[in-house]
Amino acid sequence: MKRSIFLIAGIFSLVFFLISSVFAVWDKPCDKKQIFEAFWCDACKDVREFNECSEIGYIWDFEKHRTAGDKTHTDLPTCWACQKIAYSCINTNCKKYGVCLPAPGACDECGDDITSKKIWARVLFKCPKCGKESPEAGKGFSTIKGRYAPQIEKAGDCETCSVPLEIICTKSGTCPHVSK
Repeated sequence: MKRSIFLIAGIFSLVFFLISSVFAVWDKPCDKKQIFEAFWCDACKDVREFNECSEIGYIWDFEKHRTAGDKTHTDLPTCWACQKIAYSCINTNCKKYGVCLPAPGACDECGDDITSKKIWARVLFKCPKCGKESPEAGKGFSTIKGRYAPQIEKAGDCETCSVPLEIICTKSGTCPHVSK
């Protein structure tokens, strides 16, 4: 009798734990980040997907764009950058407008459509032991195979301490919709 009560209580606890874990993950929609190799524009203090700031001109009219003149925002240096796709309600009158939602679909508040926006932020690699920060990944860093742009799998280790580096997303000190 006692054995079956313990068994039932154990199964109930396991089921409760699994359900609460699923809802806990669902409640944190914006904690996933991807670290890609991108470009850093020092003049704009912004991360770009292409090696210049006016991508549209570059794509649609390459010759005209090149002869236009301003070379300050071209040939940007590569950097590591956080990328996050932020989903929110498209309806400006909705409570969930501008609020980060877990996935595309329909807004659970007003039933309207969802819109998305790519958010980029520059990455710094920080050693938790010596406090040294660098824009470059550490020794032994690895990238995920098969990505069109290199994507960090492991940040690597500190050159001095051989401690695994932390990844810090920075864009004026914060990276919206991205947490550690």
